[in-house]
Amino acid sequence: MTQDNKLIPELDGLLYKFTELLTGEATEERVEMIKVWSIYSHMLKVMPPLVKHWTSEEEHQEAKRKIREIFEEIQRLNEENKKQIREHQSVFNKNE
Repeated sequence: MTQDNKLIPELDGLLYKFTELLTGEATEERVEMIKVWSIYSHMLKVMPPLVKHWTSEEEHQEAKRKIREIFEEIQRLNEENKKQIREHQSVFNKNE
């Protein structure tokens, strides 16, 4: 790994852009939320039994709750962002 602990520095740029397009803004907090969301989503698709087992463990209930909150917040931010984009496009189309 490089000195700054990043295997592929260019991936950060892609992650920031993805976060911006999905949520409307690429703050450090949102980027971290997207990391959790994307990793957990991928694990859930690739190894559902593992995730199901992990979430069933009593010691992971707080983490499970936090992950659920992150998913809900990302969904809310995405809906707000899509709404703003539609409104902007509507105004733009009226001006043509």
